[in-house]
Amino acid sequence: MLSNLINRRVLREVLLVAYIGMVILTLIPFGSVTPFPFTFAAIGMFALAIISALLFGEPRQSRWVFSIALFLLVILTGWAFIQAIELPFNWLAHPAWNAAHDLADVRYAAISVEPADTLASILLIALPFVTFLTGLLLCDTDQRARKVLSRLGLSAGVIAVFGLLQFSMFPNILIVVEKHAYLDSLTAVFVNRNTAATFLGLGTLLMLTQVREITRSYSKYPPGEPGRNVLLLKSWIYILLLCACFTALMLSRSRAGIFATFVGALIYFPWLVVNWNSSRRFLTPGPRWRSMLKFLAGGVFVVVLLALFAGQAILRAQERRLEDDDRFCILPGIWRAILDHWLTGTGLGTFRTVFSAYRDPACGIFGIFDRAHNFYLEGFLGLGIIFPLAAVLVFSVLVKVFWRGLAERRRLRHYVLLGIAATVLVALHAAVDFSLQIPGFAVFFSAFLSAVVAISLGRSHPETDRQYV
Repeated sequence: MLSNLINRRVLREVLLVAYIGMVILTLIPFGSVTPFPFTFAAIGMFALAIISALLFGEPRQSRWVFSIALFLLVILTGWAFIQAIELPFNWLAHPAWNAAHDLADVRYAAISVEPADTLASILLIALPFVTFLTGLLLCDTDQRARKVLSRLGLSAGVIAVFGLLQFSMFPNILIVVEKHAYLDSLTAVFVNRNTAATFLGLGTLLMLTQVREITRSYSKYPPGEPGRNVLLLKSWIYILLLCACFTALMLSRSRAGIFATFVGALIYFPWLVVNWNSSRRFLTPGPRWRSMLKFLAGGVFVVVLLALFAGQAILRAQERRLEDDDRFCILPGIWRAILDHWLTGTGLGTFRTVFSAYRDPACGIFGIFDRAHNFYLEGFLGLGIIFPLAAVLVFSVLVKVFWRGLAERRRLRHYVLLGIAATVLVALHAAVDFSLQIPGFAVFFSAFLSAVVAISLGRSHPETDRQYV
């Protein structure tokens, strides 16, 4: 009995390492936007999910979140499949199929205007959901959830260092190929600077958390004891990785990415300053005015950082007004397309095909918009009314999870705040860009959310908790 329990723990640790490795590998080849790395990531993550589900079953502490996520996965992928198949009597079929029948005698008719693209896009939805579900299966304790967050933060720091070296030494190279776009901006392992900014912003928040953890461990370590110098070295390495993430974020020159990150930092950093040395062994609160002063100082520090280091992004914002940005010029056309197909949508992954008929000539004739630069509007156009309903359900679940985490977690409450800040960061940026539609980042954020949700809803065994007091 004991040997079986030990074997299951070892196996879970092995699967957790494989899970973290798969998440990181999905990032590296341009965010897995090309077919081969995306297929490899999907096969690997689905295999991990099946093995984890068969071995461990539903998570005990986050079962209701697991069930809702699985329900949404079935509903969204099932609806996308229905959009791509031919329904009897041309029921709900897009009107374009009637024109295709008259002009070319096409006898196929479906909700989607591009059934093949819709079928191919199902995996783009499934992979982040499966990543999240697998994370919940494997993060059964606070210790394992913290390990996931720690490794994700360190990977972001290493990628930031790589991005800085590449941008300074080989600015015309993207990993191993010639860089054609955003030559004046750091994009790290991504093609688009906005995706890089979302990732680096999240990495900055993660590394800030890791710096807090390692410096607190060092401050409590008895002087003269073996291992203290190792902790000091790790502290400096973590601080350098944090600086690398922040510097790379600034060099991305992404206006929305930097702004969204600072909104998240305003939520997270002041609270972290107030509770930097909090511990279960020191429960007596200090003077309220001192806490308020620390909180305000933390907020002012974030604002000062924005003013001092976000100069390039601020300059871009001043040089190019919002009304001159093509992303905002095309919004009325997207809304017209949504209003024409609000119930059933035009098919997942069909934005590029559908939007050309709604594009305003006043926005110029140059460039092809293959994405809406708005995650919510593109989802609404592609999937119809089911998408905003699913989005409301997702945000409602996260609000409930974070509320419970704030109410019930004490020592690990900063991880709940980290989850809130990161969710605000990503949700804000998703309104003006498509970072969540890049598989590598979507997988990274899903793994992050699974660990934060596991911490918000669960508690490790008492003997495990004491290690981190």
